[in-house]
Amino acid sequence: MFSRRVRVGLFAWAVGLVASCAADEPATSASEPEPTTRPAATATPEPTPAAPERPWPEVRRETFDVVWSTVNEAYFDPKFGGVDWRAVREKYAARLDAVADKPALRALLQQMLGELHRSHFAIMPRDAAVFAPEERVRIGTIGAEVAWVDDAVVFTRLKVGRAAAAAGVPPGAAVRAIDDRELGKILLLLQNDAGFDRLRAGQHLAAWVKSKFAAPVGTKLRLAIEPVGAETRTVEIESAPHEGVWSEPVGSFPSFPLEVETRREPEGVTYLRFNVFARAAMSDVKNCLLRTPAGDALVLDLRGNPGGLAPMAGGIVGWMSDRQLWLGRMQMRQGVMQFAAFPQDGAFTGPVAVLIDHGSASTSELMAAGLQATGRARVFGERSAGKALPSAFKQLPIGDLFQYAMADMVTPRGKSLEGHGVAPDEIVERRRADLAAGRDAVLEAARAWALAERAKPAAQRLTGQTQPRKP
Repeated sequence: MFSRRVRVGLFAWAVGLVASCAADEPATSASEPEPTTRPAATATPEPTPAAPERPWPEVRRETFDVVWSTVNEAYFDPKFGGVDWRAVREKYAARLDAVADKPALRALLQQMLGELHRSHFAIMPRDAAVFAPEERVRIGTIGAEVAWVDDAVVFTRLKVGRAAAAAGVPPGAAVRAIDDRELGKILLLLQNDAGFDRLRAGQHLAAWVKSKFAAPVGTKLRLAIEPVGAETRTVEIESAPHEGVWSEPVGSFPSFPLEVETRREPEGVTYLRFNVFARAAMSDVKNCLLRTPAGDALVLDLRGNPGGLAPMAGGIVGWMSDRQLWLGRMQMRQGVMQFAAFPQDGAFTGPVAVLIDHGSASTSELMAAGLQATGRARVFGERSAGKALPSAFKQLPIGDLFQYAMADMVTPRGKSLEGHGVAPDEIVERRRADLAAGRDAVLEAARAWALAERAKPAAQRLTGQTQPRKP
């Protein structure tokens, strides 16, 4: 039971993003099993009588009890960070009779979970999750990525030919409103009501915008955008189906679209980026690392990667090291689990630069922190999200999915990642003007360091000589 939880546990922010597709407010808060075959039917079965619908008060109470009890039993800190969890139950149970439907219950449960002030607690509507191929048409895309840049939610990447680029959205443009909802007002709400500082509020605002972009296929979004050096204008973009590969679900862990980007630049730098830690991405990642020439340098881009399956971090690092590396430990109520990477034949041992930003979370943070602490890589960019609690999923009586944290992640240096994130070795912040000009200052800094590091004698390179003791 525990091993399964670990396999599906470290998915970060993405669940909160997709879950908020069906919500009007910002969210606060994949992998492939062996295929199964079904025997061919020999006769038309009699239809199964529909189960009688249970009374709403009964389902509502049972759902509430499951959420509270799961946290009470699984939360890694028996003291709940100083929160009186039993008093929290009484507080929200008193409001339960006034909850008339699923959306209202989701809101109440999310508010209750917010009392813990931790990531990886979310209620995901079932219709926002993808578990079967035919459901993949539900969640669309506009073919663009955004991040919190220069105190605004900004377009950082646009796919050629997809909806956002076709509508004339340029890189570096700031999103000022979505369907007449002004982002500035939402930002103030997050600061004043939720108590976030400006940066944390901006991170949550960017997450909310991403969730709106993952709207059902065919949804038309009206955006107010402000290109660099130009006046704000309105564009209408229609959400289109995701093209390409999807991960497959594992248990209650949903399916997600995958992207893996690799290229070898003329200077002898290999670039690798993938958008989620899902098993379907492992083959491409492994092949990239095995094919990287020994004399090259590697840039691993984890910007915007919200995490995924935790064991993949160790598996990938194993193809990047000639020695065993300790990446960190998972602190649970029942004990401690270590994360290690074991060297693989043909592993790439040249210089490694890792890129992170405010959207790098969970398993991305585990990998970046582990590579940094062991001296195997140098980290560039912005401080990561600080959302790194291992978590699991459970289906609720109302049909929704409940994501809950059940462990804390501690780096090889003994520091918790939750609420702190990974501090880059070299801070390089993105700027709207650079994005508009097609310049990636973070990648440029990493590439310059990697080339300089590659020119050093092998004995002087940053390749893991500073491995700390087992955490």
